[in-house]
Amino acid sequence: MSSEKYIVDIGKNGSIGLGKLDYLYNPTTQEFLLNAGLKPGLVVLDIGCGSGAMTCWIAEQVGPDGLVIGIENDINQLNAAKQRAADAGINNVRFELCSAYDIDSINQQFDMVYCRFLLHHLHEITKAIDKIHEVLKPNGIYAAEEGVVNYAFSYPTSAAWGTESSRLQPVWTDIPEDNRDPNIGVKMVTKMKRAGFNVKSAKIIHPVLVTREEKKLLLLGMDEMKTFYLSDGYTEQGWNELVKQTEAIVDNDEQIAGFYGSCQVAGIKA
Repeated sequence: MSSEKYIVDIGKNGSIGLGKLDYLYNPTTQEFLLNAGLKPGLVVLDIGCGSGAMTCWIAEQVGPDGLVIGIENDINQLNAAKQRAADAGINNVRFELCSAYDIDSINQQFDMVYCRFLLHHLHEITKAIDKIHEVLKPNGIYAAEEGVVNYAFSYPTSAAWGTESSRLQPVWTDIPEDNRDPNIGVKMVTKMKRAGFNVKSAKIIHPVLVTREEKKLLLLGMDEMKTFYLSDGYTEQGWNELVKQTEAIVDNDEQIAGFYGSCQVAGIKA
């Protein structure tokens, strides 16, 4: 299995911080999947299923005649997903420890493959998309929802959030395949067409955090990122200042924060 891992520290009960994606995107993700063709009886693969919130919802949609397989390459995330499904009494779902590059080892053909904010964690994005094409049945659906990190902003501007556009490559820059691409979302239509998909729809979702409760999501699981930031050049003092500045965004009633963009692209296996 690939050694590529999350850049966040995953605790034994799964990631707290990644839960903010469920809060911000689940309603629009659910609409996206239904419009893409999710329906009872389908066999669906959820790659990078996280704590299983969307996996369990998908299992409810496909019903007892369908099946959902959720995969993760982190055992703590996988265990959290298994527990969520067990607590909800969902029986038409199973979870496997598996890399996105090894999905052919599941020995299953799928009606739909879904993933959200997965590809920016990977170094070989084209390889992963090709694998998805391989495991889909003829006319199978690839429902991709991938991030555009440079869409993050704060206003009035804060150094703690929304500086990605100055730190990272421009959105449209082609990143070499041996590096992670934080803006892969805007490139998904082209990537999927080149892999042999007929693209049927594309849309960008861009949440904006306005209330104090919404902005507190910026702090949710922030400690899980500390190791990465320190390895990326931050000092302990710099990290503490970043936390302080983020808290200031939360407390400033006049300040808003735009979260990462999410590009939803649905394609059919040609």
